Amino acid sequence: MTEKQELEQESPLKKRREELDLTQRDIAGAVDVSVQTVSNWETGRYRGARLTLPQVKALCRVLCWSIDDLPDDLAPPRSQSEGD
Repeated sequence: MTEKQELEQESPLKKRREELDLTQRDIAGAVDVSVQTVSNWETGRYRGARLTLPQVKALCRVLCWSIDDLPDDLAPPRSQSEGD
């Protein structure tokens, strides 16, 4: 797999977190969830994060995203076989 393909398969949350040189602990603390929850979002083990409005605002603040920048899914893109 090329580096470009790997980046395309990476979680938008993980990409942004790494761009900002943040740890999963940084995100977890800002949003008031466990580090394991952040890890699960990034790996796709837990899809459909359920966050309160204050948590969504905190996530946007820590990631320097507007609400419009926030992806619909924090997990990596599903492969074709997963969608079938």
